[in-house]
Amino acid sequence: MPYDAQHALAHPEVAAWALGALDPDEVAAFEEHLQSCEQCQAEAAEFAPVAESLALAAPAAKPPPDLEFKTLAAVRYAVMAESRTEPEPVPAPAVANAPAPKPSPARKASRRWHLHWTNPLLSAVTALGAAAVTAAVFIGVQLSQVAAPAVAASFNLKAQPGQTGSATATARHAQGGWEIQFTAKHLPKLRQGQFYECWYAGTSNRPGHPELITAGTFVGSNGTFNMWSAADPATFRTMQITIEQPGDASQHGKVIVQGVAET
Repeated sequence: MPYDAQHALAHPEVAAWALGALDPDEVAAFEEHLQSCEQCQAEAAEFAPVAESLALAAPAAKPPPDLEFKTLAAVRYAVMAESRTEPEPVPAPAVANAPAPKPSPARKASRRWHLHWTNPLLSAVTALGAAAVTAAVFIGVQLSQVAAPAVAASFNLKAQPGQTGSATATARHAQGGWEIQFTAKHLPKLRQGQFYECWYAGTSNRPGHPELITAGTFVGSNGTFNMWSAADPATFRTMQITIEQPGDASQHGKVIVQGVAET
């Protein structure tokens, strides 16, 4: 069956249903729709092998709490040992049948450390090559020190008169716009075909004269969602959530929760 992008937008809950991530009442509503929708049936069939394979995935293993400290300490010690400068001995005049010079105690100790250090993790890492290990650890340390973008604005959204639910959100500057991490709590339940839409509202926004920029859509009355918008929260300071139906990009639903940016 050909892929229908408009239908997929109207029913984004197919994947969540296949993975068992819908709320019980959302499951009932979707399964009622699924009985008569061939497009959703086809999409659900495509997700089924993925859902089945997740059950076969290996359980997550929790590393020892001191693993990072031991690994970094061991590699740093190895780098220090390799970089230790020692004066090169002046070669003695060649003598026939002279025995080969014995290695100095410092060099012998250095080789013994590399060959007989008994930490299992470093033994396995050493087998991959000291140069590759040093580079990988250096890159990992550098990446761990890169700070996440600062929060540009935070929102505390409260239920509007006659509505229920609440939400919180943070906006960070990234990718030429703003990434929004949005957490919803107990929003009103959606009916078939509906979705929640997040909006930034400007200071001049009012009925009949909208000043709105969408920040994305989502389904699920509870949960955390990541969205992106080009709207600067310093200018579009009000965040609103409405319930919408598939159609044009205008705001039609009533505002459920709303909050003003705190910067």
